[in-house]
Amino acid sequence: MRRVLLASMLAALPAAAQAQSSEFGIRGLGLPGRALSARAMGTAGGFALFDGESSVSPASLAYLPALTAEFTGMSDYRTSESPAGSASIRNFRFPQFLVGGPIKGLPLSASFSYSNYTTRDFSLAFASTVTLNGVPVGVIDTLESRGGVNDLRLAVAYRASNRIAIGVAGHVITGTNRVSLRRDFADTLYRPALQRAELSFAGFGMSIGVLAQPSRNLAVSLLARSDGHASVERDSTEVDRIDLPVTLGGGLRWRALSKVDVAGHVLWRNWSTASTDLTDLGGVGAVNTLEAAAGLEFIRNVRRPSRLPLRVGFRYAKLPFPVAAGGEPKEYGVSVGTGFSFAADRGILSVALERTWRSEDPGFSERAWILTTGVSVRP
Repeated sequence: MRRVLLASMLAALPAAAQAQSSEFGIRGLGLPGRALSARAMGTAGGFALFDGESSVSPASLAYLPALTAEFTGMSDYRTSESPAGSASIRNFRFPQFLVGGPIKGLPLSASFSYSNYTTRDFSLAFASTVTLNGVPVGVIDTLESRGGVNDLRLAVAYRASNRIAIGVAGHVITGTNRVSLRRDFADTLYRPALQRAELSFAGFGMSIGVLAQPSRNLAVSLLARSDGHASVERDSTEVDRIDLPVTLGGGLRWRALSKVDVAGHVLWRNWSTASTDLTDLGGVGAVNTLEAAAGLEFIRNVRRPSRLPLRVGFRYAKLPFPVAAGGEPKEYGVSVGTGFSFAADRGILSVALERTWRSEDPGFSERAWILTTGVSVRP
């Protein structure tokens, strides 16, 4: 029993009889988060490198016109299918919080943000048979995990001129997974057995971003980030270290018309650096990922751009943690969004709806509706 629990901590277990989570968030560190505001989600992340309320590039703080507090909530409704069966799941979480803005009298902007690095919430059930006192006995093992890894970011951006901004940020990687394994016996002569443990993660990373505007209607953004490694503790005892990825990316933003902005980016992460650490724990490793997103924002009123804009976008990404050995999980998404300002434009409510498809051959697939709402306040 204890060996099963310890092996499942970071590796999880393969195909289960039942699953109550995203099957793509079971392996490794879980399902990667997206440090985006609701506005950026409305463009499927296409504006991520240019959105000051997102926590992707520290240089994007140059786009915050005033002190801003932003809070995001996300609901998702998923249907998962695997060789073991299918399940429908509903989740709600708070993936992003940010407060920041320009520093008065200085060409600097600063922010503090919280975002979801990975999510590992799931419940799995396994049916098997064990031999007790020479007699085969049916058992059901239920493995549950709650928690994930979070990213606490402190960022500063320097506006070197009207055309160039440079941002740097420090990232504290932290979080916990509360894991439990319960074994129920078909023979009522045996009482259920329960094991619990808590995994804690701690690490530190750095990122740098450059935002340049070579012309009035064109902007370019570059990003580099290194997250070092995360120390892993089980019940306050350090048990391992997991290497975390380097992120490299770039994006373009083009003002096609006075009321139309188009933006997109590409991000690459070498998640395979964690593969050996995870396979040593009994998992199936990790793979490098590539993400590409593009979006459009149509503004109805140039003077009040937050009044019912139309946002659309498309996204493609590889996921870092295969469900089965040799797998290549990937996802596609299309999104639409809008917003509404209130309180003399000091408050903005943004809404985004995304349709996502995830898959991995053979036999693993998932469809999800993701509803994101965000409130921004500028006192």
